[in-house]
Amino acid sequence: MNPSLSVRDHSISLETFQLVDCAVCGLRFTNPRPISSELGKYYEAEHYISHSNTSATLQDKLYKLARKWALNSKYKIIHALQPNGKVLDLGCGTGEFLAHLMSRGYLVQGVEPSTQARAQVIANFSIPVVPSIELVPAQEQFQVVTLWHVLEHLPDLRGTFKRLFALLADRGVLVIAVPDRGSWDCAHYDTHWAAWDVPRHLTHFRQEDIRTLLHQHGFQLVETKRMWMDAPYISLLSETYLGARKPWALLIGTVKGLWSNVMSVLSGRPTSSTLYIARKAEL
Repeated sequence: MNPSLSVRDHSISLETFQLVDCAVCGLRFTNPRPISSELGKYYEAEHYISHSNTSATLQDKLYKLARKWALNSKYKIIHALQPNGKVLDLGCGTGEFLAHLMSRGYLVQGVEPSTQARAQVIANFSIPVVPSIELVPAQEQFQVVTLWHVLEHLPDLRGTFKRLFALLADRGVLVIAVPDRGSWDCAHYDTHWAAWDVPRHLTHFRQEDIRTLLHQHGFQLVETKRMWMDAPYISLLSETYLGARKPWALLIGTVKGLWSNVMSVLSGRPTSSTLYIARKAEL
């Protein structure tokens, strides 16, 4: 392992964590990781927005606005690939994406480890949701499985990919969105890049890392897509981590986020996050 960066958890604990790179493959990960029994405390905070529906701050309001815009965008992606069938969403949060799909005729199920978020999904939408992928019945066969900014949180990548392969129907679609450390905004903000999000993010991906994992576990990559909306939001957070006050952070973060997208077009670099669409390969 090669030491890479020391990164602070700006959002909850204010602790500092180390990032290291595998000396063989270059995969970057948080090391040491919090033990499983302690990891939950880094999520269970009122302002951890993906597990709540609060709108107390400007950051919360912007997140929810972006999430609302993204729901239809995600639906269009799924519908173009698979116009009907069963969808499993790992890390479904408070369930808005699954509810959106259900309203359009899909059968849906969620996986969400947060007790608070899971309770909201069940109470608000009556959608079946379990705390871990291991509790999804083995006989289930899904036409689509989605992981929207979830893979970076999971401790057992290879075990997860094996389970995903088993749960997908033949030629089923796998959709993965993760932060991309090859982006301009990652290089610009360095240790203050908000998408490191330690220690909740256990692995920090490049495009070659995802391509390798897909190939090794029986998936054929169909397409990668740039995620244009992520860079302004991540840059906003990064500016606050650097000490900018909210009005300036919003302005500067938006400008730098948009510039990151421009650099992606001009230089071929990834955007702040990358979307991967793959299919289960035929045996």
